[in-house]
Amino acid sequence: MYSAITTSSPALSQAEVSYLIDQFVDDVLRYKTLAFIPHPDTTKPYRMTVLGIDLQYLNQMIALFDGRVDYDYSEKLELFINACHDIRLEYDGYRHTCPDPVQDGCYLSEPETMNLLVMRIREMSKEADYRRRSADRRYRAKRQAEDIQAFVHRLTERYSKVLVLRINLYYREIARQRLTIEQVYADMDRLVAARRTNPLFKYLVGHIVRIEQGQDQGFHLHTAFFFNGSHVFRQSSIAERIGELWVDITQNRGYWHDSSREFNGDDDLRGTGMFGRSDIQGRQAIANLMTYLVKDKGQHLRIKPAGARALRTSLIR
Repeated sequence: MYSAITTSSPALSQAEVSYLIDQFVDDVLRYKTLAFIPHPDTTKPYRMTVLGIDLQYLNQMIALFDGRVDYDYSEKLELFINACHDIRLEYDGYRHTCPDPVQDGCYLSEPETMNLLVMRIREMSKEADYRRRSADRRYRAKRQAEDIQAFVHRLTERYSKVLVLRINLYYREIARQRLTIEQVYADMDRLVAARRTNPLFKYLVGHIVRIEQGQDQGFHLHTAFFFNGSHVFRQSSIAERIGELWVDITQNRGYWHDSSREFNGDDDLRGTGMFGRSDIQGRQAIANLMTYLVKDKGQHLRIKPAGARALRTSLIR
């Protein structure tokens, strides 16, 4: 006997299962082992490895690609599902299996199937398409950082004083289970649209909004708001009102955090607060902080609506 792939694992959210697939592929490419290896006890032919443990949610992992919604997937998620299709993975109601690539008409056992999947992922990761997509994502992150630097320079040069806020927008744990990435984008759209109608944003001169995906927080937003400092002064009050707006947009499913409050370093490096046009060091601190906001920290989206952008910036006036 062996430890079978369970079909009764707890339900994962869309953010959790897409992150799990990404982690599984990363483990496959990092480790040399298979999902199942011979067991020292001859009465137990196979022993599950860390890769086999990752596959305990295999049915949910595959269901992410059911085609009901048109999504763009990260290169690792594409690699996973392409490998599943390549070996012709199927579930017969009791176990996962696939045709034996050596013996026609025969099917592999579940451990053999999982090991074949692991080997196929490693083989396909060496193909040009996967390598190109990985390189493209790193290149986009680099270009975005450069664009943000230029964005901050233009904005802080245009106004004599600029008030900078950095606010993280999250979803409550109870709401994450059923949350989908298209709902996150809809909430982001409502937040961005509010600048046209909400008096809170009367003196808003620019913003940066980025959707990210983390292991613990799932889908969340990192935002920066830039106000004309000649008209707006009270940083904490505005941050609180933006946070309240987010709670309202998400119908109490969301919460917020003013990230500038947790800064414990040199105030000259803070990157949030009030800055004058002549404050060269302060303006560079803003640019450095905003560049970190778009840096590839392993929190990039693994799944998003087809054609959607995870990063939005705007110079308003």
